[in-house]
Amino acid sequence: MTIGRRFAAAALLVLGGCFIPNDPPVDLEDYGPIPGVESGASVEQVLNNKELGKPDSRATGWWITDWQFDQNYVVWYYREKGRVIFDGPRSMTVVTSEADASEDGRPN
Repeated sequence: MTIGRRFAAAALLVLGGCFIPNDPPVDLEDYGPIPGVESGASVEQVLNNKELGKPDSRATGWWITDWQFDQNYVVWYYREKGRVIFDGPRSMTVVTSEADASEDGRPN
């Protein structure tokens, strides 16, 4: 490698380090699961849950947590209870749930 190429490589390393953020990634709040809602549950099982029943609202789209998923999700919102996230819209099985007493029952 010539001196010019070594200098260019060193400069890229130094400049590249300037663009690395020093702040840690923002942690999204970690919610526990909604009691009685298991991963893999069907729509019918969630609807038959006496504590939940029908959701206050529903939304389809990308569900973002610490990881970006590469598929659509269906989210059911329950006021003062939390959210149920389904793998959807095809299979509609529960991926996870989030117990959240501050949930207003509407998609954000």
